[in-house]
Amino acid sequence: MLASKSSDTTEIRFNGTPGEDIHSMARCLEKMGVGVQKFTKKWIITPPKEGFIKPKETLFCGNSGTVAKIMTVIGATFDSNIKIDGDASLRKRSNRTLANCLRELDCKVSSDGFPCVVKGPIKIRDIEIDVTESSQPISAIILCSSEFNGTMRLTLKGKEVSRGYLKLTTKIARNYGFKNNFEDNKIYLSSWEVVSPKIVEIPGEISLYPMAILLDNLHNGLKVEIEEEDRDNLLFRTLDKLENKNITKINLRDASDLITPTAALMAISEGGEVCGAAHAKGKESDRIVRTSELLKKFSLDCIIQEDGMKLNGGMMPKKPDKPVETHMDHRLAMTAVILATYSGAEIKNIDIIKVTHPGFLQMIRTLKTLQP
Repeated sequence: MLASKSSDTTEIRFNGTPGEDIHSMARCLEKMGVGVQKFTKKWIITPPKEGFIKPKETLFCGNSGTVAKIMTVIGATFDSNIKIDGDASLRKRSNRTLANCLRELDCKVSSDGFPCVVKGPIKIRDIEIDVTESSQPISAIILCSSEFNGTMRLTLKGKEVSRGYLKLTTKIARNYGFKNNFEDNKIYLSSWEVVSPKIVEIPGEISLYPMAILLDNLHNGLKVEIEEEDRDNLLFRTLDKLENKNITKINLRDASDLITPTAALMAISEGGEVCGAAHAKGKESDRIVRTSELLKKFSLDCIIQEDGMKLNGGMMPKKPDKPVETHMDHRLAMTAVILATYSGAEIKNIDIIKVTHPGFLQMIRTLKTLQP
């Protein structure tokens, strides 16, 4: 998105295959005049010379809450109605916090969820934003702040979650010229020139690391190798703890995306408590409830708590007697597939995994000779 707002082209380099969420972002930007050339190991982004043009069609964000929130703020920069929508899973997710912020900035937002119609322009003034459920609304505002006509004081209310993702947003934005001013619980935002760094190297998706640890722990003799990149990522603080087989309590305040594989890991080891993940209820599914359901399908006992769950430990997966629902949640689906490599299972809608890891199932197929 930042490359599309620059005055020059950007070459984005990566290994692996971009997931469907990334393609959703590209398709939305292309509807606003952005050029996206897709090659095997790189994409080249060419921004429109006169800035974004009004999209003639709905900005369809697929399964991605991140894309939908960014598109909501971009839509608010137009003085006309812009419709934002997504798949059945996205339509169940709340966009209340961001919608209310935009309304305070004199924008019209038809709904607190999706689909919604947004109409700007944004009128800059100081506002407060609730940070107890997600960092995505703040990230969306920061990424679009280059267009601001004036200075905004954004006051963060509540106990902030997913702080690593907000750090990642500001780190990426600084590569394009963003000069933020953080002061205690306040962020000061004003217009800035988006300047392309020419080449951007994308690290691996480290939030999938717990999947690898779970797979490794299920199968004796299997060696999973991880290439560690971007060590300043806050997720590593949580990931380092997961490698300790004696861990009995883990706080996912900054890593709620990890709740499903983390709970499964604890269930097949010594057990323990997952906490600090109340905001996981607002993901692609209510990940506290759905993770509990998934584990019980595989005969792994757990007890739901307000901000997480307790795991008894000392268990191994057993084949479910009924098909396993994934609720259009890619992390639930990946965890279910990994558990099934030990016990076997019939799993529904596993294609949802492609939103983040298109090569996942092929990787699992290479393990077909493993026996529990």
